Amino acid sequence: MSAPAPSAGTGGDGAVLITGATGFIGSSLARRLSESGRRVRCLVRPAADTSVLAGLPVELATGTLEDAGSLHGAAAGCERIVHCAALVSDWATVQEIRRVNVTGTRNVLAAVARAGVGRFVHISTTDVYGHPGGGPLDERRAPGGFANWYAQTKLEAERVLHLAPRGTETVILRPATVYGPGSRELVGEIARAIEAGHMMLVDRGRAVAGLCYIENLLDAIELALAAEHAPGETFNLTDGLPVTWARFARDLAEGLEAPPARLSLPYPVAAAVALALEQGYRLARRTTGIELRALLSRQAVQVLGRDQSFSAAKAEAVLGWRPRVGYEEGMRATLAWLEQRPQRRGGRPGRSATKEPHATEV
Repeated sequence: MSAPAPSAGTGGDGAVLITGATGFIGSSLARRLSESGRRVRCLVRPAADTSVLAGLPVELATGTLEDAGSLHGAAAGCERIVHCAALVSDWATVQEIRRVNVTGTRNVLAAVARAGVGRFVHISTTDVYGHPGGGPLDERRAPGGFANWYAQTKLEAERVLHLAPRGTETVILRPATVYGPGSRELVGEIARAIEAGHMMLVDRGRAVAGLCYIENLLDAIELALAAEHAPGETFNLTDGLPVTWARFARDLAEGLEAPPARLSLPYPVAAAVALALEQGYRLARRTTGIELRALLSRQAVQVLGRDQSFSAAKAEAVLGWRPRVGYEEGMRATLAWLEQRPQRRGGRPGRSATKEPHATEV
């Protein structure tokens, strides 16, 4: 049985604003904070599906990262913000990714500073290290070595926060591979690929997956909202497990009563195939307007083929954070969520469009 979650308040009665609130991390955070009695305001896009927030005692503020007026209105009266919104894609154009991840972060920072929001917790990613493998890597490792625009723009977004005006405290959290109930784009895609017999591993899945269970990440966010010594700091977040992609895929397959993943490519071959598919996809998108993703990407190959081993010692020392939920408990909860999918109740599995752990928008 897990220990109780930390009772970290935000230092006052003001609302917490969450961007990206209909995504996996954002919606999970909205549920956690609202159920613990916090006032929560969720920034949602005009056309967003807000069903994941249904029934929660949260305020919905309609707006976009491009609309300064809507951002200022959403931030008014809030005391803290957790910026989860990002475009997580290998297939969008450079301009699309930068508009959301960099310009969007700049717009949010300007709006919350103007509204007097005291603390800005930014959800970044360990992808900023460029997937060097080896490890465990800590925050002293210089980011770089990018092969995709998502990682580069997430680092650029971090640099935006370094220029925060006086009066706005900033905290940067870099989670590794976040999984758990509600993870449609990681767990859901892998589960569909396994069920369809399409799951592809890289180098037989020997790389460490760098797992961070969603509830453990939420603990860290709550602590970052309140910890006295958090402002100005950057923290890696991972459960510190030696779980490989091979084991993760095998455990999902066993829990789903599906055959294990048998497809695998050596890293150099997978990377070459991914590059060719990306180039072909981008050409097809320009000439035909097609929006379907290619079957493999260099980002996916890096995540699946390089050890995601990072040190969370700084978060433990400064925030007092410890991974509260272990792997077995997290996997049980994840499988229980997967069993509730419509296709598991008699429907057909969805098409596995990609093997990439990161996809679409959060």
